[in-house]
Amino acid sequence: MEGDIAFVEDPYEATYGAHAVALVTQWQQYRDLDYGRILENMMRPAYLFDGRNHLDHQYLFNLGYNVFPLGSAPLTHL
Repeated sequence: MEGDIAFVEDPYEATYGAHAVALVTQWQQYRDLDYGRILENMMRPAYLFDGRNHLDHQYLFNLGYNVFPLGSAPLTHL
């Protein structure tokens, strides 16, 4: 891999070791992901930016994410 950018098809692999996830699509396949599993492999603090207001923000906050929905107040543990 050259530089700091890589394309990874598997969302679980793509988020491994990340501090943040940015959701910018309304595709159902991203709504149905196991966000608990993703969080287990992320660095802390973990941030989730929902640019389409497509996810259950309270659920994600309860899992441990700092949630930043579009047009609404963030839910943070900070």
